[in-house]
Amino acid sequence: MAAELSIQVLDRDGKPLPDAVVILESTATGARPQPKMEHAIEQEGMRFVPALSVVHLATKVNFVNLDRWDHHVRGGVVGPGGVYLDPSQGYAFRLAGKTPGKSPAREQRQYSQTGPQLLGCHLHASMRGHLYVTDSPWAAVSDAQGQLRLSGVPAGSGRLRVWHADELVETPAMAIQVLEGMAPVRMATQVAPLKKRAPAGPSYGY
Repeated sequence: MAAELSIQVLDRDGKPLPDAVVILESTATGARPQPKMEHAIEQEGMRFVPALSVVHLATKVNFVNLDRWDHHVRGGVVGPGGVYLDPSQGYAFRLAGKTPGKSPAREQRQYSQTGPQLLGCHLHASMRGHLYVTDSPWAAVSDAQGQLRLSGVPAGSGRLRVWHADELVETPAMAIQVLEGMAPVRMATQVAPLKKRAPAGPSYGY
């Protein structure tokens, strides 16, 4: 039997927590949803769009620059507090600005390591985004009400893990028993979300 799991993530004050990544780990037998083959992250208006993406290890990620000026894509795995775990193991490449009448510059990557990554730009320090890579077929991002749904989950025991860009300590995994028609699950965290800053104005590189 496959179930749909409804989840709400809460911050340390018990309020809904948007932009939290929730991953279900399950060893129960049953069909698994197929991961997306490709996912696009665009650079537009001095932002990464979407600002937070969740992809499977099997998914190819296309980075596309839609701005008229050059950007870099700098990335690497981060730990709590948003600190790169090993800066020497990160990656960076440059994408030329978009020229009218021509296709935008793009580069495709596929990842071999799971976990959260911080995305940035060497040319524009205000640009920040996040990419979460997982090997689970059940992962999603919470909405403005801290809610999300995971579909096609086989009945049986599992564990829920949550990650948020503003976390200072990891939230312990939560053991659950998945049942058809089960009540929504609430996940408490110690995250105190930071206020979002508006991006800086356009800059044209060096």
